[in-house]
Amino acid sequence: MKDASPSRIGFPPAVLWSGAALILLLGFGVGRVTAPQADRGNLSRGMAGKILDPDGDEVPLVDTSRGSSSQFSGESTLTEQRLQQLSAMTNPRLRERSMEDALAHANLDEVKRALKWAESLPDGPGKKAAMADILERWAQMDGSGAADYAAQLYDATGNAGPLREALQGWAQVNPGAALQKLQSLGLSDGLKADIRTDLVAQWTEQNPQGAAAFAVNNRDTGSWMGLVATVANEWSKEDPKMAVNWAGSLPAGLDQMHAINAAISNWFQSNPSEVGAYVASQPLGPSRDTMALTLARQIGQEDPASGLKWAVTVSDPKTQEKAAAGAIVDVYRKDPQEALQILGGSGLPKPMQDLVAARLQGSGPWWR
Repeated sequence: MKDASPSRIGFPPAVLWSGAALILLLGFGVGRVTAPQADRGNLSRGMAGKILDPDGDEVPLVDTSRGSSSQFSGESTLTEQRLQQLSAMTNPRLRERSMEDALAHANLDEVKRALKWAESLPDGPGKKAAMADILERWAQMDGSGAADYAAQLYDATGNAGPLREALQGWAQVNPGAALQKLQSLGLSDGLKADIRTDLVAQWTEQNPQGAAAFAVNNRDTGSWMGLVATVANEWSKEDPKMAVNWAGSLPAGLDQMHAINAAISNWFQSNPSEVGAYVASQPLGPSRDTMALTLARQIGQEDPASGLKWAVTVSDPKTQEKAAAGAIVDVYRKDPQEALQILGGSGLPKPMQDLVAARLQGSGPWWR
């Protein structure tokens, strides 16, 4: 059991007074859309040769021929035969790794010709995977061109999968440009916000400070699911203390509360004692209250009494009420009498206990 309650981490009471697997639906009718300019050529359908590695995974035979009569003949190293070998692999993870490696060594013309080849495949998982990998690689080299092509597909088919792939590939090398392009597209607000969240999360993995600056400049303080929460959630997976410091320093807003909640929750999962010591050392105020509320909820899922100890340290009455409710809500759902008995021994004043009980007995969620 994880225990980061104030009393168990050794802090004096005075100090303690103060929570984009991206599913690609790429089975689209590509014949209705203008594809990248490259010669299509005649495509063979022979079975690709393959061998088994020591672990039983299929490995494509390496194509050493440079004299193919297909569209990949001449100077191309990413031949049609090689692509067929890769797409025929039955192990999805090995196929993905092999395709990405092959594309990483291809030039822009080869990638565009590879996309022509992928378009000609019958609809199915193989085509979806090949299209996704190829479009992502194209966007890394020519983000604007790949995004325009994917936007054209979206207009023709209503399938946003290729557009996501193109923008995510572009964002790997220029996230600001990819986000600017997204903003210019005539997408619904919901789809645009969804893709933007994915791009900012990806940006955070690459450069958290850059993503944080963008999120601060594009805040929606009245939204619980804002970009600062996205950044804090991703950042805290790698450096939780930095993420919490940043989130706690933001001006107040619902998005800031969610940012703190996400970062503290992730930190608790990796090191409950460390995050408990950090929160206990914070000065009284709204940010610390949100941190303590998050710990009350996290700890209360396994140890309601210890969770309530964190609720006691919350200074704002309304936040304290929510923190106490979050600490015991799980046991309340199973046994209301036991939950109220635990609440009675929490040390919270009786009027506060009554408010917590009323919150749990109400029809709404405990956090509202």
